This record gives sequence, structure tokens and C-alpha cells, in this order.
Amino acid sequence: MAKQAFGSFEDLIELASKFVEQQDGKWDHLAWLDFLSNIQKKGFYLSNDMQSFLGSMLESMKSLYSSVSNTSEMQNIMLGISENTITFIKKTQGSWDHAGWESFIKDLQKRGLSLTGETTNYLGGVLEAARELYTFPITGHSDRGK
Repeated sequence: MAKQAFGSFEDLIELASKFVEQQDGKWDHLAWLDFLSNIQKKGFYLSNDMQSFLGSMLESMKSLYSSVSNTSEMQNIMLGISENTITFIKKTQGSWDHAGWESFIKDLQKRGLSLTGETTNYLGGVLEAARELYTFPITGHSDRGK
């Protein structure tokens, strides 16, 4: 069961990243509702709190996307951020200190991501929202209460 929850967490982060890319960092309320509907069709249960955290993460990803959208390696950057976020949160189990945060940033820089103060702030928003999502059970309806 724990492995399934981790997989769901990973899938949710990756779906969010793909949504931001596909929308080119711009969407309206209807696109947001469609995104939520598609996630629920994939078997995710999204409480109101989870929708709020997911929305916060998307907004941070959107800001990050906009700040690096002129980069020719945009898809690799967004994929790298998603992968590093998933790995970092799972490794730390959603709890880290400042040294852990600096390690996260250095790992992204090793991947070739040039970070400004602005993009670092956006990454912080992505990471904090992802941490909140990590703490919720995000598997399908049939897994609740088990």
C-alpha cells in the first residue's frame, strides 16, 4: 500500500508539471476544472485541502515556468524539477532543514538549471506545496480507510 501511495504522489507531481507545460504556463478556471476532473478520472481522490495545495503548486510551477520559458531546454527543466522534487520529498519524507534545501538547489544546478533569486523562490513554493500533497493520502477512492 505504501508503495502505491508513493506512486500516486509521483504521478500527481508529474501530471501537474505536464499540465503547466501543455498550457504554456497560462490557463483559466475552466482548464483548472478540467485538470481536476482528469486527475479524478485517473483514480485520485482530491479533498478540498488537496485541491488547494495542488492549486498552490500549479501557481508556483506557472511562475517558475514563466521565468524560464525562454530557455530552449524548457521540457528538460520542468521534468528535472519534477523528478528532483519527487526524489527529495521521498528521501526526506517531507521534512528538511536549510542544509537540505541548499542540497536540493545544488542538485538542480548540477542538472544545468540556472537559478536566480526569483526562480529559487518559485521552487520553494513548488516544494512546500508538494510537501503538503505528500502528507495526504492521494490514492483512489477504493484505497481510503485501508
